[in-house]
Amino acid sequence: MKKLTLLLLSLLCLSAHADEGMWVMGNLSAKTDSILRSLGLELSPDELYSTEHPSLNDAIVQLGGFCSGVVVSPDGLMFTNHHCGFDAIQNHSTTKHDYLKNGFYAKSFEEELPNEDLYVLFHIKTVDVTDLILGAIPEGASPEMEEAAVSIMSSRLMEMVDYSGKGIQSEVNAFYKGSRYFLSVYQRYDDVRLVYAPPQCLGKYGGETDNWMWPRQTCDFSVFRIYADKNNAPAKYSKDNVPYHPRKYAHVSTKGYSDGSYAMTLGYPGSTDRYLSSYGIESTMRTTNDVRYQVRGVKLAILDEVMKKSDAIRIMYASKYASSSNYWKFSLGQNTALDNLKVIDEKQQLEAKLNAWAAEDTVARGRYIGILDSLKTIYTDERAKLYAYTLWIESFYSGSDILGFALRNMLRSNDDKFKEKVAKTYRDIDVATDKRVFLAMLKNYIEHAPDTAFLPRRIVGEIDSIWSGDYNLYVENLYANSVFARPDELKQVYSMSELMEDPMIEVASDVLSTFFEKIRNRSNNEEEFERLLGDGIRAMNHDHEYYPDANFTMRLSYGLCKPIDFAPGTTGLKEEATSMITTPRSFLNKHEQNPDNYDYRLIDPVYKWMKRGKFSQRYIDKQTGQLPLCFLTTNDITGGNSGSGMFDGRGRLIGLAFDGNWEAMSGDLKFDNALQRCIGVDIRWVLSVMDDYSHAKRLLKELTLE
Repeated sequence: MKKLTLLLLSLLCLSAHADEGMWVMGNLSAKTDSILRSLGLELSPDELYSTEHPSLNDAIVQLGGFCSGVVVSPDGLMFTNHHCGFDAIQNHSTTKHDYLKNGFYAKSFEEELPNEDLYVLFHIKTVDVTDLILGAIPEGASPEMEEAAVSIMSSRLMEMVDYSGKGIQSEVNAFYKGSRYFLSVYQRYDDVRLVYAPPQCLGKYGGETDNWMWPRQTCDFSVFRIYADKNNAPAKYSKDNVPYHPRKYAHVSTKGYSDGSYAMTLGYPGSTDRYLSSYGIESTMRTTNDVRYQVRGVKLAILDEVMKKSDAIRIMYASKYASSSNYWKFSLGQNTALDNLKVIDEKQQLEAKLNAWAAEDTVARGRYIGILDSLKTIYTDERAKLYAYTLWIESFYSGSDILGFALRNMLRSNDDKFKEKVAKTYRDIDVATDKRVFLAMLKNYIEHAPDTAFLPRRIVGEIDSIWSGDYNLYVENLYANSVFARPDELKQVYSMSELMEDPMIEVASDVLSTFFEKIRNRSNNEEEFERLLGDGIRAMNHDHEYYPDANFTMRLSYGLCKPIDFAPGTTGLKEEATSMITTPRSFLNKHEQNPDNYDYRLIDPVYKWMKRGKFSQRYIDKQTGQLPLCFLTTNDITGGNSGSGMFDGRGRLIGLAFDGNWEAMSGDLKFDNALQRCIGVDIRWVLSVMDDYSHAKRLLKELTLE
């Protein structure tokens, strides 16, 4: 009886902390698997991931190198988030066919729209190659020698992959900052077509007001289809291609879930750094987040103003604005959460324990002595360069689109695709707007540079000596005399080699020289000490199972459907703040009670449909009697997880993950078990929009609804 009691207590303790973690598919331990079963997973390990037969893993895709998706039909139909498909939707939009504003529905295969450069990767297998990689590193190797040895062995291992099938590619990824390595193999499909998008007032409802907040009513989904050749193999776009037939596709549940139901996400989380030192976290706050928030705030204010005055410019800059604003708000939220949760203090306590543990046995644990002193010295010495690095990236590389284009292409003097790049890039540039951004970014950089050594000398000298310190006159002259500000003329240029004396290239050369001479040239030694710190913490707590940080490889996260039981930083209806789901009433209330908020505006057809409230009965939640919009789980989530399928214990799709919550914005650096939530769009909300609003019957017939 005593043993049984201890076992139950053990399982309860595991369940209490079971929600944290992004676990590698095909590498789940018996301990992790037992937690999954105790929470409600009914699928066997082979049904989750198998190299021998179809498994749920085969229905999950990496989308475009930035998001996740899930295949939901035998004809290659794929669900992802609206914000993941946003760029593709914008690229097909015009003032005449405004698919952003009004949505898009292809009523036949022939109407489905191809998307240049958009692709999906299917995960085939992942293999642990740690021993082979680490065994190739000579004893006593310098950091440079170690990096070279890892690179050479990684290349050899990738060369051993069977590439006889079309579209096969592989990569070796470092885990635990280089303490372990895995080889992953994928198959790439390049013909991905837009099939359906809801109106933006549904797919992006709440905009920046609601971003990272709960409660949410955003119907954040879009639909694409993967195409293949007649043999079901990857192929570049062709009118002769046919819908791809997947090895496995996800069934869709209309049953829903309840408080405490098992939930898991499968997708490609981008990047976390949860084993980072206290010094690394402080550096992230002050030299990355603070800078990014400040600079992007300046740029976004300009874009917001011009986008509201012109539909053409709104469409032109919609994707850029959405992408930039997302991590503008994230930077503020992460710093706020790190401060509120006293994460640095918590890290310092853990680091003090490590120091004491290492001092107990200096012979066996000597390599962990002095790590923190070294990290403190490095981050202190490099602070100005780290600050200047983010300021340079945000102000120049990601500031003016025209300057960014010049920077990215100035070293490619014999680029035979230059004209093609010009046409594609300038399709989404308004020169007058870009000039305003350039001026603001230049002034802001010079005002905030941590030292005069980081200033572009030629630009500053010219502004002072020729234009008497007048930035406006300098920028007016630059744009008046650069062919980069005249797209029609630029399209006639054969290559960048013809433009080496253009004033915009001179600007690009000056800021690039500043970067390489003053900013980029730094030690990067903190990476090795951060790796040793992580090794030491895992060694000290060897009974604890540590998952690796996210690195855009396939991961599984598990948790429970669970409401927020604390006071959230909420927007909208207070009564739904601590609820697990949101409903049409809260959707309408936000619109009706905030007439001046652009983020809650609805087009008339959407408003009338929602107001009428006639939703198909099969999408109505049996417990509440209402259509569920968005819901909460305790799953782990970060960037890249957007579009990840959310599944119940039987592996049926119940939603799409699209956001985290404001209170736990520290999540990429510190997961908080009490606060962390994953926000998903309920699949029944998705189906109702497709069915009841758009009458997309042909798409619904492809789905297997349970």
